[in-house]
Amino acid sequence: MDRETSQIKNLSSGDLVTHVLYGKEWVGIILGFKIEDLEKILKDNQNNFVAQVANDNSDGQLVLSGKTKHLQILSELLKEKKIKNIKLPVSAPFHCNLMDKATEVMTKELQKINFKQSKNILISNVTADEISNIDDLKSLLIDQIEKKVRWRESILNMINKGVSQFIEIGPGKVLSGLVKRIDKNVKISSINSQSDIESLNI
Repeated sequence: MDRETSQIKNLSSGDLVTHVLYGKEWVGIILGFKIEDLEKILKDNQNNFVAQVANDNSDGQLVLSGKTKHLQILSELLKEKKIKNIKLPVSAPFHCNLMDKATEVMTKELQKINFKQSKNILISNVTADEISNIDDLKSLLIDQIEKKVRWRESILNMINKGVSQFIEIGPGKVLSGLVKRIDKNVKISSINSQSDIESLNI
């Protein structure tokens, strides 16, 4: 791992977020609901509470971020509408405006890092589209702190561009499961060990 990669890894760690938001407790809510319907509820009730979609994982799985008291109000409203929602303990209100202090730190620190043009195609979780140049990459790394993760749209965009196989690297198969919920026809492989690498068929 080179010096620049190590610096970015450290910036992306929980240590930065914990330092910025130490002592505050937040929760996320997972909803079995379509994003269009959820965003309408948020807009119609913006005078009663403030919450933002943090993750659009798939149809039927969304995550919200916001202050605990506001999410509690929203949770009660959803229960009245017979909409299933689950409280999710988290260390910080990721991917919403409450992360603004972390954005300030990231903006300052990223200016110190020398980026190189990628040899591979990168997809931004902010735009759900390809990143065209280094300046955009830096800007999007900052934007993603407060913007929702557009995972569902990113996967659909890659499939529409001809991607037919996805490889998840690391423990667990959470992302593989989300991809399957989006499109059951794509091939998915998970790498958790050396033997997984050796048996990988591309």
